[in-house]
Amino acid sequence: MNAPLCEVRELEVRFAARRRALFEPRRWLQAVRGVNLRIERGAVLGLVGESGCGKSTLARAVVGLQRPSSGSILIDGVERASARGKQLRELRRRVGIVFQDPYASLDPRQPIREAVLEPLSINGFAKPRTRRLRVLAAFEAVGLAANLYHRYPHELSGGQRQRVAIARALVLEPELLVCDEPTSALDLSVRAQIVNLLADLRQRFGMALLFISHDLAVVRKLVDEVAVMYAGRVVEQAPRDALFDAPQHPYTRALLSAIVTPHEGERRERIVLAGEPPSPLDPPSGCAFHPRCPARADVPGERCASELPMLSALDARRLRACHLDPTL
Repeated sequence: MNAPLCEVRELEVRFAARRRALFEPRRWLQAVRGVNLRIERGAVLGLVGESGCGKSTLARAVVGLQRPSSGSILIDGVERASARGKQLRELRRRVGIVFQDPYASLDPRQPIREAVLEPLSINGFAKPRTRRLRVLAAFEAVGLAANLYHRYPHELSGGQRQRVAIARALVLEPELLVCDEPTSALDLSVRAQIVNLLADLRQRFGMALLFISHDLAVVRKLVDEVAVMYAGRVVEQAPRDALFDAPQHPYTRALLSAIVTPHEGERRERIVLAGEPPSPLDPPSGCAFHPRCPARADVPGERCASELPMLSALDARRLRACHLDPTL
């Protein structure tokens, strides 16, 4: 069996919290807790969940911008953390990222042409003429006109800036593109353009995507498979249609019930969750979702409060971490 393009194994990312008193014991903020993911070549995996659930931290770890506390990230079977020298440079080239805010991710003092050229210079791509041709090809791929090449980020619209950010990621011809909320800072019409662009680029270049978003309507349009995160853990993972048509985790059901749809027959009964997501500094015992879970009463005993549910298979392609009887 061939190795996936990207595999995340038991990934943990934690940060030391600031001490509130001089002799207070060290506390740790658990941003990502035991996550396992596989991204196949050419596939699009969507990662969804509320703000603060660990999606962006996971994305930064996959790209190499955040060092894991434990666990491993493999790119085509190669452990990222142990790669050095030429092998590490090659891994960096094969994985690109598009950030949430295109204005913040671009240098305001740098013309956009130079912003896209810079990754080629850093990675030692040969002749200046070859670099220029690749920059022009990247601009053309994302639909930016030639008369924009010498402009600065503040002279562009939000959609144009995000196209520049995508061109910068594409110029190294990555095999995996990590998109961290790439449409959330854009208005509705521009958002649709960027989603269509990403879908087109995937088809043209055969890239795999890790697409992170809280916009479930966008996720449904673009991805092949969806992983749902809550409090640093994946609580459900399934093919797109299976998950949207028949969610199996109470948290997933609550998320999907909030989708606004123009088709009255598709509207689900709204599930309003009580309380707030738990603090990653002090997560609850057992299932982190149990204080807010509307289905907790259907689980006998106090398993939800005392026992952490493991991510396990419900069928050949669906995973769920919940004590609830699957038939309910």
